[in-house]
Amino acid sequence: MVDAPGTRSPASGISGIVTRMTDSTWPTVGVAGARGVVGGVFCSILADAGLPAACLRAFGHEEGNTLSYGGTDVAVHVLTDKNADELDVLFLAVDGPQSREIMAGPGASVRLVVDNSSAFRLADDVPLVVPEANAHAARERSGNLIANPNCTTAAAVVALAPIRDLAGLASVDLASYQAVSGAGRKGLDAFDAERGTDHRDRAPDSPFHGRIADSVVPQIDVLDESGWSGEEKKIHAEIRKILEMPDLDVAATTVRVPVHTGHSVALHIRTERDTTVEELEVALRAAPGLEYRPADGSARHPMPLDVEGRDPVLVGRLRAVPGRARGFALWVSSDNLRKGAALNAIQSAVAADPERYGRLLPPPR
Repeated sequence: MVDAPGTRSPASGISGIVTRMTDSTWPTVGVAGARGVVGGVFCSILADAGLPAACLRAFGHEEGNTLSYGGTDVAVHVLTDKNADELDVLFLAVDGPQSREIMAGPGASVRLVVDNSSAFRLADDVPLVVPEANAHAARERSGNLIANPNCTTAAAVVALAPIRDLAGLASVDLASYQAVSGAGRKGLDAFDAERGTDHRDRAPDSPFHGRIADSVVPQIDVLDESGWSGEEKKIHAEIRKILEMPDLDVAATTVRVPVHTGHSVALHIRTERDTTVEELEVALRAAPGLEYRPADGSARHPMPLDVEGRDPVLVGRLRAVPGRARGFALWVSSDNLRKGAALNAIQSAVAADPERYGRLLPPPR
């Protein structure tokens, strides 16, 4: 589990460790891995939504820690069968093995669990959800578990779903430019340690396959025998599952770049039916969760600096590919910790049961 500071956003001004009775109009929300990078963003978003500190249950790998939640110190506990029984929803911001352990134990009794790890994403009986593309899968689930996609997948799918609905998709080729925060606290620490140094060495304990400062690393996760990385294979499978297009032709190249927060994706697509840039632009402008930037230079193109701390996926640079029938290119940027992780998980819970969890959505940012 990655440890990191808690939150940035103000909520209630209650002081002291929270032991008070909860407000019954709010669900009781658990965050496992609450002191990690993504866990901290979960807490920040929930604070922005107004969730009282007394309704938050923070979980970690040991007792005795606290985290700051809107000026309140919230105790961090180990998740057990007993305290799991208090929860209306549990968000997992932990790694795959920990998610599997939780779901085999305390998580099994929670009404709804949304897992941010890769552990269950491709399980046939677990919906993999980006609400802008397949909210119905959250509502129609057979069990208590929803999987959250890879952060790059989430951004790409928000842009691809309206194109699929308008003209179909024949193929998707993409290259990702992924921020160091996607590798958690170790990634951020390695980036900070390498910046400003005279040598070209990789930082000790770096999770990257090469020095990240002043460079790019064209490998994320391990390579298989045919040269595809684990990250690339995740994206292939996840896009197909979320878009409900199991035979979609997808190819990804994933690259780590020296950016703190904000993943970007270059998408090259072929549609199944004839369409135009103008028709695609209309569809993208109307799509939920997306902010469209015109490609003519009249507005700033999407960049990581524009998405950090914001909710929408920014889409721009839309253009037709010369000489390629039904071929188009576009550029996407998204906050990998919000829409790529915590925000999408909360939105998925709301999609599953708007009446029970709807208050967890924060004001738009």
